[in-house]
Amino acid sequence: MNTQVHHYLIVYDVAARHAEYRTFEDYEQAVAEYTKLEDTTRREPLEREVVLLSADSIETIKRTHSSYFPTDGSFEQLLPPGVLQPR
Repeated sequence: MNTQVHHYLIVYDVAARHAEYRTFEDYEQAVAEYTKLEDTTRREPLEREVVLLSADSIETIKRTHSSYFPTDGSFEQLLPPGVLQPR
């Protein structure tokens, strides 16, 4: 199991409904890039969303923040096995 945390700077184009991301190992560098992009984006009309997220992999980010990434199925298919099991 991968326990290393990576930082993902995601820029989501609202109109195009498309996200691009950069991966950072260094948190301080990720925050500096996030701040720079956020300052630029703040002056624009709502065209882009900039978020900085941390996780063990981009696959986890795509599962937990699926509104930024296209999926090939329903929301339920993105959940880990057994989550929707009846009690």
